Amino acid sequence: MNLEDDTSQSPEGRLWRSVTTKWFGVIFGTALAYAILRYHIAGDVSWTQFPLFILNKAMSLAAVAFVACSYLVGRVIRWHNEDPQTKLVVIKFCGLMGLSLAAIHALCSMCLLTPAYYAKFYGPDGRLNFTGGLGLAVGVVALWALVVPAITTLPTMPKALGGIRWKRTQRVGYLCLGLVIAHMVAFGLKGWMTPEKWHWGLPPITLWGALAAAVPIAAKSWQLCRRQK
Repeated sequence: MNLEDDTSQSPEGRLWRSVTTKWFGVIFGTALAYAILRYHIAGDVSWTQFPLFILNKAMSLAAVAFVACSYLVGRVIRWHNEDPQTKLVVIKFCGLMGLSLAAIHALCSMCLLTPAYYAKFYGPDGRLNFTGGLGLAVGVVALWALVVPAITTLPTMPKALGGIRWKRTQRVGYLCLGLVIAHMVAFGLKGWMTPEKWHWGLPPITLWGALAAAVPIAAKSWQLCRRQK
């Protein structure tokens, strides 16, 4: 989460406020509405699969969007720049909400990880094939890479690590976003290549997730390029 430019400050008080409630409603609500539209309404997935299968898809997309926003608020998204304290609260909220949803997504995926749901990730012998194993391995490492900057948001960590080391740990989140893209590509690339099969022309959630993860990386790269000029 992008707190690297504010090492001397830390959000005060609770994170769940009216402004963060709105952020949650917009991001998670949009992800959930899209999952329902694409898989239940446009697609043929039974509503009996909503409590876990479809919610899991929504949580995966929302998790990536929250983490991405934690690196975009204050840089690309400048809605709260006039109030630095609110900006810090939103950044930390988005980062920690992204981590929590990613963790729930991982647990739900473990419950759903069977050939009945993900046949394309299994071989004839019933074991994970290369694509399934690679996608899961990258996802696990991505979750670890997200935990690292989350831990450093604890109030005592900036002082304990020192400014330079603290900033470096915050940047591990970009590694997480890169791994998320790899995770999405491993699981969704074949579906991306067949747009004629998209329900109502709606792209798969994995494609949206990869794009969301790519935006902060692109923004950071652009910033670095401008600094070098």
